[in-house]
Amino acid sequence: MNVRFFVLLCCISFLLFNSGIPVWAKAPSTAKIVFSSNRDGNWDIWTMNPDGSNPVNLTRDASADFSPVWSPTGEQILFVSFRKGGESLYLMNADGNNIRKVLDNWHSRSSATWSPDGKRIASVSDAVLYIATIDGKSVEPVAQTGFGSVGDPAWSPDGNQIAFIYYKRKQGHELRLLNVQTRKQKVLLGELEKYPYKSHSAWSPDGNQIAFVLHKFRAIQNQADAIAWQDEETIYLINRDGSQLRKLVSEKGPDALRPTWSPDGDEIIYQQEVRGFTQLFKIDVRSRAKTQLTHKGHNSRADWFDPAALPVQPNVELLTATWGKLKQK
Repeated sequence: MNVRFFVLLCCISFLLFNSGIPVWAKAPSTAKIVFSSNRDGNWDIWTMNPDGSNPVNLTRDASADFSPVWSPTGEQILFVSFRKGGESLYLMNADGNNIRKVLDNWHSRSSATWSPDGKRIASVSDAVLYIATIDGKSVEPVAQTGFGSVGDPAWSPDGNQIAFIYYKRKQGHELRLLNVQTRKQKVLLGELEKYPYKSHSAWSPDGNQIAFVLHKFRAIQNQADAIAWQDEETIYLINRDGSQLRKLVSEKGPDALRPTWSPDGDEIIYQQEVRGFTQLFKIDVRSRAKTQLTHKGHNSRADWFDPAALPVQPNVELLTATWGKLKQK
């Protein structure tokens, strides 16, 4: 090999590996579900097949890792961790390598959601909904959520809207849509007499429906012959225009929380308590047939990626190089 060419090749390799570009980031070749689990005694990020088989621990860190979400191309996973002294957002390759902190000083965040082009995320911190670039150079407040514990943003597949939960004092929670361009808000589902509380919004892949959780409080008589209130939580669907509100998961049994759509839109993953442990289930949207996916420890906050659902023509905006300026931590 020509000596000058060899030296040039070495220099290019050095620059790539030290520039923050995740050169070897590669999406899974088959469909995978990423989720949080403490089945080994600590909260870590895991992946598994859509049928629950082949669980793999990606993080194996002493700190708690949770709330993973796939990047639009499946090459990266965004998650929350308490490592390095506080709650922060982290990014890693799909195989668990190249873990690095993103968005410095980003504390008390919740439920990050990617923009469809992979350039931004939306997340909630201290009762404010933000849109931020992954390198942290732009962090813009775009809406108030009304209360620190709500928000649950979900970016629409066309990139035009963000669904989120807004808390209205003395009236409960509203499911709202934020126009990303104009920042105008639309109340998709306001207060209902029997269902004032809502959470955990999730867009269908075709953008026509939103899955979310309705919380129903009902009065019950306890052993002391006093009235207590029981919170029943279950998953509903609603069309993008606010029509056809309908129940997906039966209210009978434990609460159903945190819906996540399959990439083809045929199924939804959700979490439910089984004998004192939180487990992941999937339900067929049409037949309502349910399958339990996990059985060990607590398991929650799933997200589903399938390379078969990616566009046939590559989108330049979604290439790995968009992370070129990401700082290593």
